[in-house]
Amino acid sequence: MSKNVRAQQKRVTIKDIAALSHVSIGTVDRVLHNRGEVNQETHERVMSFVEELGYTPNLLAKSLALKKSFTIAALIPETGPGNPYWAMPLAGLTKAVEELNDFNTRISVFHFDQGDETSFIRQFDKVLDIHPHGIIMAPTFHETAMRYLSKCEELNIPLILIDNNLDAGKRLGYFGQDAQQSGYVAAKLMHYGLPGCSTVLILNLAQNKVITRHMNRREQGFRDYFQKIVPGNCIQAVSVEIDLIRQDEPERSLKEVFGRYPDIAGIFVTNSRVHKVARYFTHHKKGGILLVGYDLIHANLEFVENGIVDFLICQKPEDQGYKSAMAMFNYLLTGKPVEKVNYSPIDIIIKENSGYYKNINNSYHA
Repeated sequence: MSKNVRAQQKRVTIKDIAALSHVSIGTVDRVLHNRGEVNQETHERVMSFVEELGYTPNLLAKSLALKKSFTIAALIPETGPGNPYWAMPLAGLTKAVEELNDFNTRISVFHFDQGDETSFIRQFDKVLDIHPHGIIMAPTFHETAMRYLSKCEELNIPLILIDNNLDAGKRLGYFGQDAQQSGYVAAKLMHYGLPGCSTVLILNLAQNKVITRHMNRREQGFRDYFQKIVPGNCIQAVSVEIDLIRQDEPERSLKEVFGRYPDIAGIFVTNSRVHKVARYFTHHKKGGILLVGYDLIHANLEFVENGIVDFLICQKPEDQGYKSAMAMFNYLLTGKPVEKVNYSPIDIIIKENSGYYKNINNSYHA
């Protein structure tokens, strides 16, 4: 009889596993949650029955039995017309809120201004004021985030990072894209359509020029491709940072750049604001320039469908919000370790397949 059929006929319990393994319920619990010492032979015997019978923990029963409630705090950038990308991780967190409502668990979401470090500091202090059992954080400001990482370790508060990883410090895990590899993919896609020797523009668009490590890693991956694959530095990569706090940007800077480099053949935008460049193209009749950027937000989708944006690289941000919250809950309830690195897929969206992604997940169209 298959494992799925058995599981459907009767919910398998720890007691069942213990009886078949000829060990105590406590031993099974230690095996499942990696607590205490269990000899290898016993561990393997218990796990063999866990796998054969398709055992899954009844988390609702466990949470009710423990009579515990949990508060998880999430600190992410503000959403809205100026920053639609973060509506998607927020949608994932909201989905987790609904599912965890019956488990005596609440998720409090705090927002900070992505272009203002003092806003990040102020909001993190508010997070600490509610004494959460766990924290989910988007570490936009690297040095400050590292300090708070240490602070959480001192307070013994488990922390999960989303969207942007850090190179050091203690955290439960990371949910997000392999930024450097995604930049490498972007360069390879662009290379297919470039003339033999070309100038390509790398654009970092952000308020107050807050260029995250995530964006830097994408740029590094982009440059790595051309340095390794194209001999003799035949592809010239020019990097420009544009401060979106100015009302006349990115138009002013793009006009200046095109004046200096009239032969630009491709543009790589390191975040979701590629639509701002696409809009410049439409206003100034720019054609024949390959345009690559990130994220299937509505503003970008419009320019993919009309062929102005050639490639979008996407990362399922709603999953990042949802999975990070569920992983934190499982850790708090059961002590189950979280995978240290949980990479999102590197999806490639073009005009010809964009409609399928829109139909599969309408929240990406928000």
